[in-house]
Amino acid sequence: MTNQHRQRGFTLIEMMISMFLGLIILGGTITAYQAISSVSEQRDNYYKLQDELMYIHRALASSVKVAKSVEINKGLNSLTLESYSGDGVRGIKCPGFDKGDDAVEWVAVSSGDNGRVLKCRPDSKNEGRDIVKLSSEGRVGVSSISFRCPSYEKPCGPAQNLGSVIVDIDYYDRKCDPDDDEDCDIKTLSFHLATRDLTGAP
Repeated sequence: MTNQHRQRGFTLIEMMISMFLGLIILGGTITAYQAISSVSEQRDNYYKLQDELMYIHRALASSVKVAKSVEINKGLNSLTLESYSGDGVRGIKCPGFDKGDDAVEWVAVSSGDNGRVLKCRPDSKNEGRDIVKLSSEGRVGVSSISFRCPSYEKPCGPAQNLGSVIVDIDYYDRKCDPDDDEDCDIKTLSFHLATRDLTGAP
């Protein structure tokens, strides 16, 4: 008694249907991966932007609050902070410098291959240090920083010693096309910083 085993493979139609279903599943997987990668990139860029904004605020606030006076030069878009002098006063320090100085200058300038940067320069003729790289138009990040006088500070000019300053930070929170006005809105963060009297006077 013999058993006959009939072996039967896939037909051409079955193979084509299987391949078609496989392509649909593969396409869905690729689309989902791209969407997740895009969301992940946007989240990482947003966290990086938050870190930059917080760092700029913290660095400027720590400099301004120990300054004797503030001077704004709108033409150079710079902020000069004069230090207290006397015994026990260590001067104002730029971030990353160990020693204080008589004055420091914060300015947004072009810095060779680094493009435009926010720089802090001590008064001791040191070249200073790049604090934050400013992003180009349409890129995630801080695009510009400017300094202005509060409305109650009058007169307000380069030679005036002020007790406070308003810092305006323009930034993009996502990549966008600068040619598309609807899709590429710049946002502005403004904060007010004031000096503190460190002379010990009541």
